[in-house]
Amino acid sequence: MDTIILAGGKSSRMGQNKALLPLGNERVIDRLINEFSPITRRMFLVSNHPSEYQSININILTDEPEFKGQGPLAGMEIGLKNATSQECLIIACDMPFTSKQVGKWLIDELTNGNFDAVIPVSEGRIHPLFGAYHKKIQPIIRTCLLDQKRRMTDLIDQLNVKLVEQKDAPEYLQNIWGTCFWNMNTMDDYQKALKHLGGHNDF
Repeated sequence: MDTIILAGGKSSRMGQNKALLPLGNERVIDRLINEFSPITRRMFLVSNHPSEYQSININILTDEPEFKGQGPLAGMEIGLKNATSQECLIIACDMPFTSKQVGKWLIDELTNGNFDAVIPVSEGRIHPLFGAYHKKIQPIIRTCLLDQKRRMTDLIDQLNVKLVEQKDAPEYLQNIWGTCFWNMNTMDDYQKALKHLGGHNDF
């Protein structure tokens, strides 16, 4: 599998690049890279500010010029276009507590079934920005962008998707399921993340 980390957002609610915020002794982006490298054949980081990540040993991509700044679909499009594996894990950079165990299980579900994508559901919400996707959907994403359909739901509605809930997951994933999909958008969220590292669970 390949892993594609989406770091192209403007972080307007955070006020600074959330991927570069420190959590413990490493930055958010470093946590993600270190977490998923052991299960990844090739890893990509998609950002429209590549100079901010030059110190990181990772393949950096930017949106296609015609789609630049058009949201996560643009990042997925260029990521899947460059992927060398048929099965890819998509991860947003604002999910600091994602888990390689969950990611590997999502990829296994994609590999073992005839699906375009496997997307988790937690507390009634789907989380398409931590999901397993097949490389073959890249042309569908491109068509969405060309048609000005930039929402994730515009893509999902066209795919053969398997939605998986906590009850579908194996026992060893039960304790981490909810935390895995928590995303960090504001400075208040960042403070919650720091507290979580200190042993407090305020999510």
